[in-house]
Amino acid sequence: MLFSAAIVASNLPVIAQNNILKSYRWKNRLLLVFVPQVQDQRLTTIKQTLQAVECEFEDRDLLLGVLTRNAPSRIGNDLISSYDEAELRQKYDIKSNQFAVILIGKDGKPKNQLSDVPQIEKIFAQIDTMPMRQQEMSETSNQCN
Repeated sequence: MLFSAAIVASNLPVIAQNNILKSYRWKNRLLLVFVPQVQDQRLTTIKQTLQAVECEFEDRDLLLGVLTRNAPSRIGNDLISSYDEAELRQKYDIKSNQFAVILIGKDGKPKNQLSDVPQIEKIFAQIDTMPMRQQEMSETSNQCN
């Protein structure tokens, strides 16, 4: 009995760390951008695009996550530890030198994974077909027009 308790106890930090995205569930959709370096031109392009559509991005309860090895990783304003960044890379099978963009729904499940800079209109269109987003749109008016 003591042996099994030790195994459970030794797994607790891993379980806690593995739920990094749990705090965003049912509150936010996530656009996770994995880049080899924070200076990556593809990340710059994404950030510039998102600045131009900031209202629409926020209207869809989206947060941008930037995960990289050579600078602090973030989801929205939250810092992500290098351990958690590595865990997310492992979870989504993304190598440290790989570029990838993953859309995570409010349910915490991945909805799309791309290896190129996304066309934000396509991301918005995909989100707008989701049942939860359809409900949100029926309950509130778009304040971005």
